[in-house]
Amino acid sequence: MIMDSFTAPSLPAKVLMLHGHGQSGQFFEGKTRFLQPHLRNMILKASQFDNTYASDSVEFYYPSGVLPGNPDQREGDNTRVWGYGDRQVDRIKGLDQSISYVLNILETNGPFIGVVGFSTGAALAAIITSLLEKRKSACGFDFDTTHPPLKFAVCCSGFKLGNPWYTKLYKPRIETPILHVIALMDNVVEPKESMQLVKFCRNSTLYSFFGTHYVPRSPQFLEKLADFVRGALDQTDSDEDWEDC
Repeated sequence: MIMDSFTAPSLPAKVLMLHGHGQSGQFFEGKTRFLQPHLRNMILKASQFDNTYASDSVEFYYPSGVLPGNPDQREGDNTRVWGYGDRQVDRIKGLDQSISYVLNILETNGPFIGVVGFSTGAALAAIITSLLEKRKSACGFDFDTTHPPLKFAVCCSGFKLGNPWYTKLYKPRIETPILHVIALMDNVVEPKESMQLVKFCRNSTLYSFFGTHYVPRSPQFLEKLADFVRGALDQTDSDEDWEDC
């Protein structure tokens, strides 16, 4: 049988979902399942312009962190973290392992079009987004990936690492469109910490709400999320080159 020269794409559009400190992929999926229909709807609408992905398939990938929530963790405790240390002053122990782990997920299970992260997962989402733009080793993180830059990121209660070692993760500023979701009564990641990350992102969209340390689920937020994803996927990719640290 003679096949047509054009074959419709079969790859699903994939979104990486990164949990917070002391959580797991399974836990985060339970807490964010309500987001999936809204994200899926906007991605499928926007994907009509892009022949890279199948027009009817979106997958959400929820990995658990590579590090135990407690180094002395007992068997059966599945809480996981992305690193250990004070985010404002320390060089984070285990962060290099987490970055390698996530980049390997992208490389072997991708391509992914976006990432959604909460708390420490949001901080890691911003770092991964930055590294994919740089496409070279940076700030001591050695990686080799063919994965393209992401089309969007959503950082809920995110923050910037404060140790000077990490400065060039954020300079030049991150170009990928990022939705920053800020809880105005958050006493775990204070709003001013999230705003520090905003300053180092060129294409930032802000959504704030009167709540604490959680992913909001109000109709207003879901509408904002849908508008952001639609707009981000309609933007032209940047081809700008980046420098090593």
